[in-house]
Amino acid sequence: MNIITKITTCLGAIILLGSCGGNSNEIGDVELIPVKSGKDYQYIDKEGKIVINPQFSEASVFRNGLALVKSSGENPKWGFIDDKGTLAIPSNYFDATVFSEDLAWVVTENGAPTAINSKGEIKITLQDAETVNLFKEGLAAYSVSDSVGEKWGFVDKEGKVKINPQFLATGNFSDGKCAIVNADNKCGYIDKEGKIIINPQFDEGFDFENGTAVVKVEGKAGLIDEAGKYVINPQYSNILNDGKNFLVEKDGKWGWCDKEGKVSINPQFESAYPFKSNDLAAVQSGKSWCYI
Repeated sequence: MNIITKITTCLGAIILLGSCGGNSNEIGDVELIPVKSGKDYQYIDKEGKIVINPQFSEASVFRNGLALVKSSGENPKWGFIDDKGTLAIPSNYFDATVFSEDLAWVVTENGAPTAINSKGEIKITLQDAETVNLFKEGLAAYSVSDSVGEKWGFVDKEGKVKINPQFLATGNFSDGKCAIVNADNKCGYIDKEGKIIINPQFDEGFDFENGTAVVKVEGKAGLIDEAGKYVINPQYSNILNDGKNFLVEKDGKWGWCDKEGKVSINPQFESAYPFKSNDLAAVQSGKSWCYI
């Protein structure tokens, strides 16, 4: 059995983006930050003071008041600690995810994916699932395998199958919609009943955010609205949502455009981070980093 684990040990992304692999509103203000010291991870506060000593081979930011950590040693296992470094849920798991919408997936060795609450109580067990994703908007994607191959569907927080496994791949629900891949290997979007609302026609599709989603066709990224119509025609290598604007990559350089596709900052930087409602953004110009 497999779990798609969302571990956030990336300090830079925590500070600059607010979260890695999750919505920032689920994480809240980051009080303790996991950083690597030698072979193990420790936790420091915003002033850099060590709060939890180095002892974990992997570590995440705190969600639901708990952090997902992996023990060190010859037979490391996953568990959850509180902000004092005490194991709130013992390290008994072969694999695990962070908490999302008050539930985390865990797997004991040779066991089935199981959803637990922050007290460690079992809420759901998916006996036939091969892989599971985090809960988003009340639904979690999961896969099963048969003689044909792997198919994906969705289960709710009560463990009830809401969308039968039928897709080659899925994303996560956002703005009530989710990207799926059909049997022809084309990407479209479904609603929470599993109904196709944007016909599969793209090579790749990403989460909806503020009414738009990034899609890719023949290696070029564009932007569609909720009706599946192009707001920005496929022309960029990458597009990242940045509030009211979009961070875009073209010909190996990064810049910004608005929601109509009008360029506001010419693509000129080797690398760049989103503004994310801040006044400044970090960019790489040549070999140096600075703020714009």
